[in-house]
Amino acid sequence: MKISKPAFIFYILLFVNTLLAQDQGLMQILEQEVGDTTFFAQASFKTNRIVLTQSIETRKKGTMEFVLGTRYWNIPNNDNSQSFGADRFSGHLGVQYAFTDRFTAGMGIATADGILNSFLKYRLIRQKQDGTVPFGVTLLQGSSYFSRDAGIFALPENTSQRWSYVSQVLIARKFNNNFSLQLSPTYLRMGSEQPVIGQQNLFLLGTGARYKLSNHVSLTSEYGLLFNRNKGGTEGFDLFGLGVNWEMGDLIMQFSMTNSKSFDDISIYSFNPNNFHFRPGGLHVGVNATYVLHFKKQKPNRK
Repeated sequence: MKISKPAFIFYILLFVNTLLAQDQGLMQILEQEVGDTTFFAQASFKTNRIVLTQSIETRKKGTMEFVLGTRYWNIPNNDNSQSFGADRFSGHLGVQYAFTDRFTAGMGIATADGILNSFLKYRLIRQKQDGTVPFGVTLLQGSSYFSRDAGIFALPENTSQRWSYVSQVLIARKFNNNFSLQLSPTYLRMGSEQPVIGQQNLFLLGTGARYKLSNHVSLTSEYGLLFNRNKGGTEGFDLFGLGVNWEMGDLIMQFSMTNSKSFDDISIYSFNPNNFHFRPGGLHVGVNATYVLHFKKQKPNRK
């Protein structure tokens, strides 16, 4: 059968129109699926800790994080001070595991003060990239067991009084790819009324920040303002720390300076006998290594 030229053109136009209609339908479906996908802000602080203090971060489900921390410092007015190296050393070994994308648990032990610490973190609110949820919130509950006298801490004879507890609300916002800021209202419940502090209930506000300098290097800082105590003297000083992070995939190296000898979530705020300065006793330098081990295949941070 011979088809005329007008009929042939008509059939061609009809075929093209059908393809365009199908393509438009597919585009509408794709746009709807993308529109229903929520992307969350990622890597506000990269690791579970800013320097010493807890960050808002929780790992993906099935991820284990190993942390090895070191701290070195000199003793003021020490006639036997080392010409090279440091007078004192403290190490910390910690491990954390993410049971879900929102829930992480961890524990650790320090060598210098013999403190065993543990914590639970739950990601209550996650910041969204589209700005509809402008910040994230993580809840933390931690504990520390003091096994011996440490610095200005006097070990109670009663075993139950050697436990102290910390509760935190970690609130953070990632403003852009380079800068993140965190506020941490904190309550400390000491197991005993320490002579140097004189009370068991302590309240503080922690702050932390991270600024990304390049794809692999970032600066971090933190400060803990303890409200109901006198600063200085026997009651100690507020926490202050600075860090430089070198990020190499699943391995992160941090070079830090702080006025705290400790690593656990209670001592770093409550038992700092020296202010942050560059004289002996006021500056504690260290290296923290964080290694991330994935037991499950990672998925994009969306729902």
